[in-house]
Amino acid sequence: VEIVRALYSAMEARDVRRVGELARSDIEWIPDRRVGAGPIRGRDKVIEFFTDRASMFSEIHPEVEQVRERNDQVLVFLRVAGSGSASGAGFEIRIAHLWTLRDRKLVRGQGFGNRNEALEAAGLRE
Repeated sequence: VEIVRALYSAMEARDVRRVGELARSDIEWIPDRRVGAGPIRGRDKVIEFFTDRASMFSEIHPEVEQVRERNDQVLVFLRVAGSGSASGAGFEIRIAHLWTLRDRKLVRGQGFGNRNEALEAAGLRE
């Protein structure tokens, strides 16, 4: 859990170096299906994906609302707030990420716009 919490702290600080330290070189990220992107493989490509997304916002603050562990997986419910870089308009969304870890490194992540789908993917129930 501490590795996943460190990830969100690094992401909020836009500390790419620290994010890279937390992930294996062969990490895979599967974005929420509504994003329209397929699986992204490799630390540099995953960091590039998140950096590109973050560049759309002048401010972005991920807040971990709940964390659940099961075996080598960590399910995180997030509240993400911020404002767009072009419009300055504020936003707030609630999403979920499911992370798989090996040897204290992130090896796989998957994004969900629907928390129930995330619970199901993790083999958990509300």
